[in-house]
Amino acid sequence: MVDSPPSLNRGFRFPGQQVILTLLLTSFLVLPSHSFAQSQAVAPQVNNPESPAITVSKTAETQADAQGAAAVMSMSAPGGVGGTSSPSSMSAANGDYILRPGDVVEMIVYREPDLSIRSKIGKDGQVQMPLLGEIKIAGMSVRNATKLVHDRYNADYLVDPQIYLNIAAYNTNKFTIIGQVGKPGTYEFSGSEPLGMLEAIGMAGGFTRIADRGHVTVKRRDGDKVRTLKVNAKKLADSGVDRFEIQTGDVIDIGESWY
Repeated sequence: MVDSPPSLNRGFRFPGQQVILTLLLTSFLVLPSHSFAQSQAVAPQVNNPESPAITVSKTAETQADAQGAAAVMSMSAPGGVGGTSSPSSMSAANGDYILRPGDVVEMIVYREPDLSIRSKIGKDGQVQMPLLGEIKIAGMSVRNATKLVHDRYNADYLVDPQIYLNIAAYNTNKFTIIGQVGKPGTYEFSGSEPLGMLEAIGMAGGFTRIADRGHVTVKRRDGDKVRTLKVNAKKLADSGVDRFEIQTGDVIDIGESWY
């Protein structure tokens, strides 16, 4: 009698089935570890000291140097230290200011640190400049003084120098006010902006109740002489435009009203 072949329903397994299951199980176990190994291999490249990402210090210094040059050029006087630079906001604010004795000026010459100074304008209107000696700049605007200094250096010492000239400190002005104001005395004010009569009176506490606003007397020294000026502060206030500018050394006298 010939035996029948074994039935597949009685637990018989194909010889390759176990191999396939083993391969599938192995792939699930190996794949994550392989991915982790790849991530571990990539990480050290980021911190590699020889990477180009950390060899830019020389380039950065070059860029900073170029930016410094541009900054000094932008602070030069308009029109033209060199004729191509534009003023910075600070230079624009000070460019039209008229220099006076007692003002302290600061000068920076780009890439010439030995020429940089901080000096006070003398009573004769002159200031000492390296190599140039004494130069009279009082009575000139900051813009024109910058151009003058640039031209002097450019003529004999430097090739198209980049000059930055600025007001380091304004000369302190003083006026004295007496008579019918709340706080008579001597007051200081900056020369950077004009000071009007009404503002000066406000600094002194304003008019008293019996002040004669229509008759204000100002004593002003003009060389060896003293001038007397009459000011109607009431009209100044009514017009809304204070056209009387206080000058250093003025003595303001607010009279008393008799009615």
